[in-house]
Amino acid sequence: MALYLGIDGAGVRTTAIVANEHGKILAKFVGNSIDYKTIGLLTARQNLKSIIRELCNKTGEKSFRCACIGSTALNSRASVKETESLTANIIDADKIILDSSIFTAMECMLGTGPCALVISGIDSMVAARSSKGKMTNAGGWGYLLGNEGSGYAIAMDAIRHAIRVYEGSEEPSKLLEEMLEFFDVYNPAELKEKFYDPVTERSKISAFAGRVFSCASAGDKKSLEIVSDHARLLAGSTISLLKKFPADTSIGLWGGVFVYNRRFRNEFASAMYSQSPDYKIELLNYPAECGALFAAYKMDSIEISGELMKNIDLYRGVRV
Repeated sequence: MALYLGIDGAGVRTTAIVANEHGKILAKFVGNSIDYKTIGLLTARQNLKSIIRELCNKTGEKSFRCACIGSTALNSRASVKETESLTANIIDADKIILDSSIFTAMECMLGTGPCALVISGIDSMVAARSSKGKMTNAGGWGYLLGNEGSGYAIAMDAIRHAIRVYEGSEEPSKLLEEMLEFFDVYNPAELKEKFYDPVTERSKISAFAGRVFSCASAGDKKSLEIVSDHARLLAGSTISLLKKFPADTSIGLWGGVFVYNRRFRNEFASAMYSQSPDYKIELLNYPAECGALFAAYKMDSIEISGELMKNIDLYRGVRV
């Protein structure tokens, strides 16, 4: 039996699935990050090895026909050497490709025409694919250089505002109270120890964005401002990337900020529609690991048929 492996290596966790040639999902496992540019190659390989071991235990098989890995460590397709540095002696497959996580997410869109994908989770990034298959991207600069429109950037703007409120340099908002409660501190001075010794994980900081969205929904002026600003910034990057694309380009949205926060999604869409009311904007129908699986099938010239899609559709409601 031929097996196909799809892996979504997001910033914090990695989701991997194994399916047969008909799209039936045989195994799934969620493990730790494989972003080797953030956590180091050795740790990434160890995490990948644990993931593959779990999948092989579940399926009883140790090799794959084709494997596709999407990783936040990349902005484009990895070279053979770079791919082997991560996967050698871990993944036994006839064909392996290692690409950006935005590539695998875009594979979920399935169409062949021009399209774009906007990701807003812990990080943010925009990519566009022309009708000829040429990929371009914007954003993805990482948390130190930008990442506007990401959960991390939204959270940090809110935290900095709350600190300024505490110091008296900005008008009060509900965010100060929310920050103290969320990070379990009595006053902001305690944040230095919380954030620096040891360094707080970005996923923990990014989770505070949920409180910002809650405050915005309750009408908090500063929270509304932060959400709106970041939605417009991300839309600005997208509009800039799509200058030479058709006015009715399909735009897929993915990432926790988009998926779980209607307000941010609507603010982004409103900014996009002000540029072109014909854009087709919607959330992706499939998670990124399915996009990686679709790419693995394409490597083996397997048609994404009705039967295959019917089995893939079952994945979203079935535990494996």
